[in-house]
Amino acid sequence: MNKKLNLLQVYRGIAAVLVVLTHGNRILSRELHQDDLLQIFHFGWIGVDFFFVLSGFIIFYIHQSDIGKPNKLKSFIFKRFIRVYPLYWSILGIKILVSLFSHGEDSIYQRSAGEIFKAVFLLPQDRSILESAFLGVSWTLSYEVFFYCIFGLLIVKNTKISQSIIVAWIIGVTLNLLHLLPIGENFLLNFIFNDHNLEFVLGCLAAYTISKYQFKFAASLIYASIFMLIVSVINTKYGEFNVSGISSLIAYGIPFTILIIGSVYLEVSKTINIPSILVFIGNASYSIYLTHGFFLSSISKIFTKITDKFNMLSLIQNHTIYYNVIAFLIVLIGVAMGCVIHSYLEMPLITNLRKKVFAQMN
Repeated sequence: MNKKLNLLQVYRGIAAVLVVLTHGNRILSRELHQDDLLQIFHFGWIGVDFFFVLSGFIIFYIHQSDIGKPNKLKSFIFKRFIRVYPLYWSILGIKILVSLFSHGEDSIYQRSAGEIFKAVFLLPQDRSILESAFLGVSWTLSYEVFFYCIFGLLIVKNTKISQSIIVAWIIGVTLNLLHLLPIGENFLLNFIFNDHNLEFVLGCLAAYTISKYQFKFAASLIYASIFMLIVSVINTKYGEFNVSGISSLIAYGIPFTILIIGSVYLEVSKTINIPSILVFIGNASYSIYLTHGFFLSSISKIFTKITDKFNMLSLIQNHTIYYNVIAFLIVLIGVAMGCVIHSYLEMPLITNLRKKVFAQMN
């Protein structure tokens, strides 16, 4: 299966924009002193669930043939490393450099060597630490790296032992989801058995399903998944990270899995004309994801200073619609800046590293 799935790239872009909107709701409300900006997108955190399912699908879709072939592990590691770490280190380095000039609560000086080491190498640690001094969204990358390690186990040796370990892990995650695993408050165990991990597994199952079976009702699957997502969104209250107590794995992970299966079947069976700008935003989703917090915060602060300097606040402070238009514009600029980072930092980094690394491997 070598067909490039542009529709999934569009979904990556949608997932990134959803996260931008939900963070924009919090950041812009704080910076612009308005409580209801972008509040309609309070459910945008589901973009993370979408990312995880998509990631599981893409890794299995691309590397299914590598399972049980230890000689493919080196290539797999280099590809995943190049995709995740160089851009992350670049953005994190800028954040740390800025923090060196700050001695507040978010200063790098307030963090231990162990916390810095974990942040640099995306080892799991408390999200509050990451949000205060590093990149807040990097907690999701820790799950991504962990999933790569699990999948790498299958590449190294797809034996009954490795399969048993993975099955036991999946059972453990399921039991923890049902609150039947006695791990208490242990942070590392809660990370290993967090239900987010099952979203990667759902993505793998979607890719496996597509490789083994054929469905003629791709559109029906898409419509069904959209209906399920709408129901979940309607039942997601502001400030909640689940659906009326139901895990996001069930409320969103399963519908996203069905959506991906239907979409891939649809794209494989017929030619779909997708606007290139949407595919580009999908390609830039990682850059958008990593940088949007900085851009949203910085742009909103600049806007506030401009309004203060020219006494413009009195003209708009009683007009919520103006603030919402401004908020959308700031989000749009933040996404656009992420695309710039993708074009002029991420892509050159990846291209050059691929040339050097794979030249040495060959």
